[in-house]
Formats: sequence, C-alpha cells, structure tokens
Amino acid sequence: MEFGTNALHAFKWSALGEAASKAIGPIIFIVLARILLPDDFGVVAAATVIISFSQVIWDAGLAKALIQRQGQIDASATVVFWLNVVLGIVVAVLLVAVAPLIAGFFGDERITVVVRVLAFQIPLSAVASVHTALLQKELQFKKLFYIRLLTTVLPGAASIPMAVSGLGYWALIAGVLVGQVTQTTVLWLTNAWRPTFSFDRLLARELLLFGRWVMLSAVIGWFYAWMDAIVVGHYLGSHDMGIYRTGNTLVTMVFGLAFAPMLPVLYSLFSRAQDDVPKLRNALMFVARAIAMVSLPVAVLLFSLQHQIASLIFGPEWTGIAFVIGVLALTHGMTWIVGANGEVYRAVGLPQAETWAMSVTMLPYLIGYLIAIRYGLASFAVARLALAVVGTAIQIWVAFKVLRIPPTDWGKGTFGPLISALAMYAALTAFASDVSSGVVAFAMYSAVGLCVYCLMIALTTKGFIKQLLALSNSGSTT
Repeated sequence: MEFGTNALHAFKWSALGEAASKAIGPIIFIVLARILLPDDFGVVAAATVIISFSQVIWDAGLAKALIQRQGQIDASATVVFWLNVVLGIVVAVLLVAVAPLIAGFFGDERITVVVRVLAFQIPLSAVASVHTALLQKELQFKKLFYIRLLTTVLPGAASIPMAVSGLGYWALIAGVLVGQVTQTTVLWLTNAWRPTFSFDRLLARELLLFGRWVMLSAVIGWFYAWMDAIVVGHYLGSHDMGIYRTGNTLVTMVFGLAFAPMLPVLYSLFSRAQDDVPKLRNALMFVARAIAMVSLPVAVLLFSLQHQIASLIFGPEWTGIAFVIGVLALTHGMTWIVGANGEVYRAVGLPQAETWAMSVTMLPYLIGYLIAIRYGLASFAVARLALAVVGTAIQIWVAFKVLRIPPTDWGKGTFGPLISALAMYAALTAFASDVSSGVVAFAMYSAVGLCVYCLMIALTTKGFIKQLLALSNSGSTT
C-alpha cells in the first residue's frame, strides 16, 4: 500500500486531534480525580457501560460501511443518517424505561437517574454520525482536529467548577453532555452535507449486510471493553468499580494518545487498497511492528512506575489503583500489537473475520472473570492479563487464516522491541525504588528507562528504523 502525502497528512492531523483530546483530557481527568471520589467515578462508569453498548446498537456498523463504500456516497450517507437517527431515538427511549433495572443490577439507586440523563446523548450522537464518517472517509482530519479540540476543552470547563462546588458525579455527567452537544452543533455548522428526504431500500440492505458484521464485532468489542468493569461493579460495588475503571481509563488514555489517531486513517487507507491483499498484508505487518516499538516500552514504563504514578495523580482514597494501572498497562501493551488487524478485515470486506476471532474467546473470558472476581480486585486484574494473552494468540491465528501471515512473522516483528523493553524494565527496577518520589524524580526515572530503551532498539531494529525514516522523508518531500 502506498503511504504518500495524503496518508501522512491525514495521520498528522488525526494525531493532533487525539493529542488535543488525550493531552487536555488527562489534565481534566487528573483534576477531577483529585476532587471527586471513587464512588463518583463508579456510578458514572456503570451508566456509561450501558450508553456505550447502546451506541453499538444504534450505529449498527453503518458508519464503517459508509467509509468502506466506494460508490453512491451521497445516497448511502442519506440512508445511514435516517437509519441511525431512528435507531438512536428508539434505543434512548428503551434506556429511559429500563434504567431502574440497570441500577438494580449494580445495586446503586443513583444509577437510574444518571442513565436517564445520559440517554439524551444517544440521539445527539446519531444526528452527527454521518458527518464524522464522511470526514474520515475523505481524510479530512484537519477539520476533525479543531472539532476534537473544542469538544475536549468545553466539557472540562463545565465539569471542574461543578466538581469544586461539591456536585459529585453530576460534574462528570455535565461534561459528557456539554461535549456531545458541542460536537453535534459544530459538525453540522462546518459540514456542507445534508440528508435528503429519500430512502433507497436496496442500498439500505447492502449497507446493513456489511454493517451487521461490524456491529456484531463491535458488540463483542464492547464485551471485552466493559465486561470486566460490569463484573467488578456487580460483585464488588461502585467503589471498586471506580478504582478499576479509573485505573483502566488512565492506561487507555496513555495508549490512546499514541495509537488512537492511527486507526481511522488506516481504515480509510486500507479501504482504498481493498483489492490488493498482498500490499495490505505487508502494510499490516509494518504497522504492527511500529506499534510494538511504542506499546511495549509504554507498558513497561507504566508497570515499573505504577506506585509513583498513583502517588502523583490520586489521593489516599484511591488505595489499590497502583496495581490496577500496572497490570492493565501490560495488558494494553500486548493487545495493541494486533490492534490494527480488524481494520484490514473490514477494509477487504471481511468484517466477520474479527467477529469470529473475538467470539472464540468470549465464553472463556466471562468464565475467567467470574472465577477471578471471588479473590478480589488484584487477582481479577491479573486474570485479565492472562486472558489477554490467549486473545492475542487467537488474533494471530486468524490473521494467518485470513491473510496468510505466518505466526512467526509476529515474533520476528516484536523481538527487538520486547528485548529492548525488558532492558528498560531492568534499568527502572534498579533506579525507581522510591515510591514516594515527586515529579522531578519521576521524570528522571522515566528518562533513564527511555534512554536505555532507545539505545537497545537502535541496536536491535536498525533496518526497520531506516524504513521508518525513509517513509517519513518521502512523505515530507512528496
């Protein structure tokens, strides 16, 4: 696949958009974590579980289908718009009705009203879904950057004063709603596309046939993203759910800053080269190796400095979050290596491949969660790491079956980063022993670890680094 000027330009603005949200977002997150309690985050997390699931249902995979489609774009966009709006309204009404049942499952009556208020977010998202998909399809990530920047700043401006005023979890809810209203309004004001009052049934059928696999994959993805938090919330309560989900959110923010900008760009580019499987195969392995060079040292850094991170960011009410951060960092660092696989499957018109890969491990994951939760939060986090190892192995096996990528290629691609990350861990273990150290010491420990890693990676992956530099130079001069 050709990674030329358009690809690098799109990635730059996608990265800036993620940087805006993932740099400003953590600042807001840290401030709120210092003010609010684990219970506040736990209540909102319980409601967010359901809201996130409803988003998978009302979208029905149609946004991905629209991006993948190469013909009848305007007609397809109109079909997707009306389907999403109708489904969004239906899902929102259902959530309002079943909110008491959701609260009963988590054993916290406060969740009823939180779910009902956050349900207003669903139709707002549905109205703007096509605008976002069209911008991604045309690689208009510069425009998305400014939208992301605005919709990241305003929620913080709403949440922090409310948190300081003692409004608890309502500060988090206000931030979510302000962000969604702002995003929807700006997308409509800055995008010229408008739906027509027409509906092509045959086209709708085609889009839904593609979208059903994407939606099923997204449902299973939701299972992996949220089922752990659901089990923790149901069995251990809002406090532990707040500890677990907040630790996971911090780790997700760090990895998201590095990799989230990449996925929408890759999917759009893969879709354009959907008929050239050999190029897609090579591109995927190139991307996976580049991901490993970043994900593994980030995971080791977070794991090694888990106590320092917890001490710097969270207060004494957050006991236990350090271990959660460390173990989940290793989990994310490993699973991100196969994080782009699904984008290739969808791009070549085989979204069911990712669905099959994830379905195989769904039952073992649930059984593992239900057994591990009996032994407490720490054991549960370790169990999730072990299950992620199994899930990653299955993803590699599916890549072999679908794209004919030998499993040994993954080992070769990650060997250098893995050895370098282990050397980094040894250095951090030797130097970073003071868990009460401050910001300056934390920065010094991080610098030592990163220096060791960079030295080792330069020795173990010389050829690949030259490829990356050549790609960067060709993109800047094309």
